[in-house]
Amino acid sequence: MSSVSLVTAGAGTAAAESSALLPLKASGDIVVDGVHRRVFISDPAAGHVVVTDYAGTVTGTVGSLPGVHGLELSPDSGTLYAAVQDADAVVAIDTATATESRRIFTGAGSGPEYVALAGGKLWFSYGTSGDGNIGSLDPSAADPAVTLGQDTGRTFYEAPILDASSGAPGTLVAGAPGQSPVELAVYDVSSGAASRTAYAFDPGGTGGGNLQDLAVTPDGKDVVTASGAPYYHAVYKLPDLSADGKYVTNTYPNAVDIAPNGDVAAGTDSSYDPDVHVFKQGVSTPVKQYDLPNTGTPGDSDLLAPAGLAWAPDESRLFALSKNGSDAYALRVYDTPAVTR
Repeated sequence: MSSVSLVTAGAGTAAAESSALLPLKASGDIVVDGVHRRVFISDPAAGHVVVTDYAGTVTGTVGSLPGVHGLELSPDSGTLYAAVQDADAVVAIDTATATESRRIFTGAGSGPEYVALAGGKLWFSYGTSGDGNIGSLDPSAADPAVTLGQDTGRTFYEAPILDASSGAPGTLVAGAPGQSPVELAVYDVSSGAASRTAYAFDPGGTGGGNLQDLAVTPDGKDVVTASGAPYYHAVYKLPDLSADGKYVTNTYPNAVDIAPNGDVAAGTDSSYDPDVHVFKQGVSTPVKQYDLPNTGTPGDSDLLAPAGLAWAPDESRLFALSKNGSDAYALRVYDTPAVTR
């Protein structure tokens, strides 16, 4: 157990935070399974997915996943889909047993990186060096046919970050990772094919860039982005990507996750300021802010990992993945972070 600094807005208070060290060499994505009360974290460098309980205790690993990055949980929480870049495959993981149940080859050299479920299909992004694109497959099929090249407009230089929401079941949102300025696109996937319906290069005209994460709201009305600049989490309307507000945070936004009830967890890569910010939907001032431990000694300060936030589905906990200057990773658990009393 370790302590955490807490900054509250209004009357907000929080329960004590717990943390646990993790056997990670790098981090890609984090997903919470509320049915089995497990947390899944991908490690592209080690080629495995680490599995923990709600306290952060490691309960297992799923190996032989070289370059594993994006993760997506099925609506029934029975299957975790993982994009395994260096194996040119999407792997299905049985969440009850935390073991690989199926491996779907996506084509030689495809290198899938991010995944999202929308319109009855599993969508994955792939490609580098000007060949970024989107593919799809039917995860319910006995022998899934893989369709590459779904983004006929060739929107992205490399594999884009993907997300979708049950509130807009036929909509897929994509964003260029690490690029300046930010580049976003929206696709109608209700027919089984991807048709680009909106596109924005530097949405809102902020000049911001270095997109690290994005999340579609549960009602399907907005997408919230986390990019290194500007120093807030921008909100854009779906389907046209017009500006729709902001969540005010601080330097270097790098993570965002949205609870089923709309509560927003926004993360920043901030050495001497709060790193985790919790908002009520549509309210730009945070309910609570958490500052990761920082001893002031070079190499010892903990920073939030990119895309390192995930809510428990019942909103009882918020999980944050941190990394310090010595490359040690920890999973931090915040109890009832959106409750004020």
